[in-house]
Amino acid sequence: MKTFKSKLFAVLLGIMVPILTANCSDKKSAGKVEAAEPATETESVIKMALPPFQKFVVVTDEDTGLYQKADRNSPHLVRWIEADCESDLCESIYQWSDQPGKSGFELSTEILTWEGRVLPVLGDEGQFYKVCIIGEWCDIESAYISKDCVGDIETAAINADMLESEDNYATCCVIKDGKYKDIVLMDEFDELNGETLKAGILKDGVVAIPAVFQIDCQMFGESAQSTEKIKIEEVDGILLLRYDKSLSVRAEDGYEAYQLDPKKLSSDQVVKIVEKLTAKKPEYVNYMYHFPAQGLESFYYKVK
Repeated sequence: MKTFKSKLFAVLLGIMVPILTANCSDKKSAGKVEAAEPATETESVIKMALPPFQKFVVVTDEDTGLYQKADRNSPHLVRWIEADCESDLCESIYQWSDQPGKSGFELSTEILTWEGRVLPVLGDEGQFYKVCIIGEWCDIESAYISKDCVGDIETAAINADMLESEDNYATCCVIKDGKYKDIVLMDEFDELNGETLKAGILKDGVVAIPAVFQIDCQMFGESAQSTEKIKIEEVDGILLLRYDKSLSVRAEDGYEAYQLDPKKLSSDQVVKIVEKLTAKKPEYVNYMYHFPAQGLESFYYKVK
């Protein structure tokens, strides 16, 4: 999952929950919650089951753990972080507490179940929920959390206007008709990680963005000579989309930084980009949900 960028959306990724280059090893609600059954595949060029999650809980007591089994005495999830690292991209390792640490890493005191963290429910067992915890920096798929430490949280449908709102993702475009109807193109800019364009689909009020459906972006230099407004090329084995300044928008107020604005793309340019991005089969998908009480949140899911 090398090309993952933090915070699917900012945000679309943190989305995008703490949304996994590291290694990991694998309230109030009664009633049985079974693993969600995938819905029917879409007719779009982006075909996938939606949605994978049907129930969510929110942490109400941060003084709790994520356990390997439905038992408070079982190993709990911990994070080891690269020692003496002065970068913002320090390597981290998530694993169970009974596993030995790696040389050159130190145990982090970071709270992994902060109050307000939303977790997708995969099922339940006695007084515990089985929740999905896989993310951009962690590949452990699931853990257990005590029902006494969480409460229910409601979802609401996402629509195109919400995604395209400047309050959420000003550099987002939802295709309204044609072959690519409901496809979402979202451009994320980060001073540290650079710029990335992602392609997904809005279906049944949920946004799904396959992890491999993304491409690094860069605006043509002032001296660049090109008859094309966009150009997709391979640089050091990585796809790169270059674009003309006329297709850009200022990335941050007060800074001379720009990013691609998908709303300015022509139909032909959309086709060129989507066909290139959807060529690979995804292993992980980032699903975005809307929680009226907290806003948009993203969760990774491993395609079975």
